[in-house]
Amino acid sequence: MFLPRRFLSVSLLSVLVMVCLVGIERSLFGVRYFSERMPRVEPYNLWHAWVALSLSLAAIQGFTRDASWLGTPMLRVASHRELSICIATLAFAAAAALLFSVDAVTFSALAREDNIFEWLSALLIFAASGFFALVATGQLREARGEAGRNAWLATGVAASFSLVLFVVGMEEISWMQRVFSLSTPDALLGLNKQQELNLHNISTGFSELLYYTGSFALLTLAPFIWLYLRKGFALGRLEAFVPSVLVLAASAPMAAFNSDNWSMLPTQMMVMMTVIILLVIADLALRGGLWREFILLTATAALIVAIQELFVLQAHDLVRIWDPTEYKELFIAVGLAIYGYETWSRLRSSAPAGEVRIGRRPMAG
Repeated sequence: MFLPRRFLSVSLLSVLVMVCLVGIERSLFGVRYFSERMPRVEPYNLWHAWVALSLSLAAIQGFTRDASWLGTPMLRVASHRELSICIATLAFAAAAALLFSVDAVTFSALAREDNIFEWLSALLIFAASGFFALVATGQLREARGEAGRNAWLATGVAASFSLVLFVVGMEEISWMQRVFSLSTPDALLGLNKQQELNLHNISTGFSELLYYTGSFALLTLAPFIWLYLRKGFALGRLEAFVPSVLVLAASAPMAAFNSDNWSMLPTQMMVMMTVIILLVIADLALRGGLWREFILLTATAALIVAIQELFVLQAHDLVRIWDPTEYKELFIAVGLAIYGYETWSRLRSSAPAGEVRIGRRPMAG
């Protein structure tokens, strides 16, 4: 049985370190650790970032050593369409950062409620929910036939994803409160930070951290882990639910758009682990002679570092300190939509029990 002991040990150590940091900042600085605040570049903050970097390096190195007995993973050639999608998201991330540097007011205006990016994020999440609903319907049809237990499991997984993503999409637009001019119930007025018809603003900091951490685990960490584990494990049709490296690369810019939550250890580790993961996969591409993939992945890692540095050093120019997170959520939505589509594409045919049809020439399985 595969057990990533080193990775789990570093994860536990990270939790313990975070508990210590919460105590340090409460006792020495009198601040709540999980709170929105302006990022600073001072000795303590630099030490904090160094701790995050050390833990991130240890986590990724620990996992690759844990999985070394399975052999070096192989990266497949990306199709032109996949490369185009990744280049487009990379270009959009660069354009968003450039917009902030020259016109912070417009950057903020585009991130406002009921503006284009909020609705685009919601529509992409609804699209992902729709794809998983189609998967659930198709797998249920096969489960009622002779597909067996795997099809029932796939039905349950797809239905769960579809429901969760639908709720996330509705939360994004406050359950269409402003579209239909719905009033916020009295029970929520005193609890909701923005007095909106949603749940995530009751505890905004915790809700955001939970959403961003879950998105990182699904869209970045899971594809990376599966690169190493796919040789040693057979999941049958459930393998279709593992996001590909395309999902990882296309949604990776989400890691760079942080400002108000930059001071938290989980945020810093997610940024740094994303960069490290991209560089590790870029190294795999280089070893395999995949130059286009190597250049794309390396450029993505470098851009994430540059954009995150921009939002840390020039946070005082932001109209609202949390504006970058609205762009972050758009990249998350892009990743979820691609993930939903590729899962549906893999399972849309009536495959025999245990067989999964994988899309043509993916960047990675």
